[in-house]
Amino acid sequence: MQKHLIGLTIVIAATLAVLSCGGSSITSQESTLTPSGQVALMATDAPICGVASFDVTITSATLTPQDGGTPVPVIDSSNPVTVDFASLIGFDTLLNMSSVPTGTYSQITFTFMPNPSLTAFEGTPPVPTNISATLTQTTVTVNINPALQVSSTGSSGLTLDFRLFQSIQTDPTTGQITGIIDPSIKVTPAVITSVGTLSELDDLDGIIETVPTSSSNSNFTGSFTLRVRNKRTFQVNVTTNTKFEGVSGLSDLSKGMFVEVNAKIDENGNIVANDVESEADADATTAALIGTLLSVTTDSNGAATQLTMFVRAEHPNVSTTVPLRSVVTVNVSPGTMFKIATFGADLSTLLFNASAVARGQHVVVHGPFTGGTSPTITGDMIVLRPQPVLGNALASPAPVIGSDGKTGGYYLAPCNPLFQNQTVNVATFSSTHFNGLTDLNSLDNTSVYLNRGFLLYTTTSGSLNGLSWTTPPPAYVFPAYVVRKLNLP
Repeated sequence: MQKHLIGLTIVIAATLAVLSCGGSSITSQESTLTPSGQVALMATDAPICGVASFDVTITSATLTPQDGGTPVPVIDSSNPVTVDFASLIGFDTLLNMSSVPTGTYSQITFTFMPNPSLTAFEGTPPVPTNISATLTQTTVTVNINPALQVSSTGSSGLTLDFRLFQSIQTDPTTGQITGIIDPSIKVTPAVITSVGTLSELDDLDGIIETVPTSSSNSNFTGSFTLRVRNKRTFQVNVTTNTKFEGVSGLSDLSKGMFVEVNAKIDENGNIVANDVESEADADATTAALIGTLLSVTTDSNGAATQLTMFVRAEHPNVSTTVPLRSVVTVNVSPGTMFKIATFGADLSTLLFNASAVARGQHVVVHGPFTGGTSPTITGDMIVLRPQPVLGNALASPAPVIGSDGKTGGYYLAPCNPLFQNQTVNVATFSSTHFNGLTDLNSLDNTSVYLNRGFLLYTTTSGSLNGLSWTTPPPAYVFPAYVVRKLNLP
């Protein structure tokens, strides 16, 4: 699904957590019952402010037939899946594809490892703090409503929402996260047919392993296999409509490249790339570290010379040297390249460079790294990624609303402590998707809004779509392609 921002198409690259080898299912559940259909198990999440990461391992997941028959695995215990639900706020990833006997399924049962990894931003200034976490229950059965229909003529999908805002318990007096996790899981079914595909997979990235430049399927011009989260590989198919950024096409992809992909699942259970963005190569001495910037050190001209970042993911697996959920120093030089992962969209009026890098931005840092007690990486390339920003609309200044009700923007009080109460200027466009509200006219000052887009930073006054920021600069500017009103308790 393509998004439009500043009059041009922006297709958002992202991070797929896990999938199976060669594009088939991870479990590849072979049933003696025929016929069967493909089921895609996806994941997303509703947010909770201040949580940096929440890694939990799903050791198994089984579907229960509506007639009470034998449960069918969609995640097999021999191939557990670890996913960071905090990274999926407003985004979708694919956990697994499985072959399942046709029929109607009314429940799904998840089994989790009992001790997830939980990190939150705490203190002043806020720093990522590891919190000892325990699940109140490791086996959770969830009703599927409406029931999931699996047929042999189209793929089916289930989206798992861990709902962190309800699952992570806080102290009623202090508001501090206690570390008690009471899973509040929701699943939503979907059917994929020849007239419609599953909603976009906008959280997919990894290292290329092989690039077959031809395909036995006439619908595809070729494919490539991608290793994601350092454990699993899957096949991504390419069509004549697939767009490439950073390379001219499929033939320019090679083993060891780090790529970000926007994809969909078709009615036959194939992963099909809408867009592929190549950024850099990774090997034994270089890596792609993904995370959130915590601090910026600048020179006398205001250009960044050093950053610190919280590492949420890494490609390839260099965790023995640079542990996940650690804080890494990023060295910036005049030769460091800066880019925005927008698949060629023109954001030239809103720059991302050494003078426009800031705390709170989600980035990928490519370069050689060292370990020890203070891990470092030399930033050969720093890529700004799309991200969510959560908060309340300010009553003053008032929103700027164009004649179409969508073009303009509003001023957001973000709830993440990383922003240290600094306003985020959310700019919207005629193509911005409003979810849970009609347009800017429907904003109120009590609801919580989840915005998806790019967190940009400027040291000068300016305006975008009539939304202005004056003194005192610097300011956060957030071109949003989604504004979603949340129904939180």
